Amino acid sequence: MKLNINCMECFQEQGQPSLEFSSVEIRDDGLYLSTCSNGHSTITVIQEQKFEVLFDIGSLALLDGYPREAVTSIAAALERFYEFYVAVTCVKHKVDYEKFLSTWKHVSNQSERQFGAYIFAYLMDHNGGKPPIIDETKPPLEGVAKRDIRTWKGFRNAVVHKGYIPSRVETVAYGNIVYRHIYQLIADLQLRSSDAMQKVVFHHIARANKAAEGKVVSTMSIPTLISLVRGEAPPESFELALHSIDKYRKWLHHV
Repeated sequence: MKLNINCMECFQEQGQPSLEFSSVEIRDDGLYLSTCSNGHSTITVIQEQKFEVLFDIGSLALLDGYPREAVTSIAAALERFYEFYVAVTCVKHKVDYEKFLSTWKHVSNQSERQFGAYIFAYLMDHNGGKPPIIDETKPPLEGVAKRDIRTWKGFRNAVVHKGYIPSRVETVAYGNIVYRHIYQLIADLQLRSSDAMQKVVFHHIARANKAAEGKVVSTMSIPTLISLVRGEAPPESFELALHSIDKYRKWLHHV
């Protein structure tokens, strides 16, 4: 998976976007250094959070015929979304973002503790309201009795830890559970914590300025299947959403 980066310094000089693009490999930190043919070295930071990118990577793996790799990326996307949810909730309740980051390091290697942090963040922000949890959720699978269907947690563990190779049908069914769960919580954040969401996204983008070292810094937003900035309602299911990603990867940033 790669991104096509446009030189914003050329845009500033010419008054219009350059037709030249640099193809860069997706990076963990979301910061992309590129040099155009005019010698401009720029740093581009994509606005999307890691969970948005990871869910895309999983979706693309599924479309390319790798359902097991799709499940591992989708599971990782869910964990990173829980981190984002906790960050937003902490910022909303006046916790300094840098203090959140330093505290998160204590649970950054333990997924169960991160999940626990999400549960209590939701509990606190909703005054004791029951947090949405999908661990014991089972999808409908044609031809399989409900008692024989794994829960999301059981399915994820079988794939990630036991080497289970899922079918495409299973991957879509379980992916749909995660897809709907994340969008349910995004809608909740947009309704209750929109200012804090913007602050967390800003902190994500602001990291680029620290790494700039005199280079021009620009921001870039890419279309993702799960999106914090989607203008319209998302597709109702993961399977329907897959059709959209199959289209936009052909003309924008997936190669």
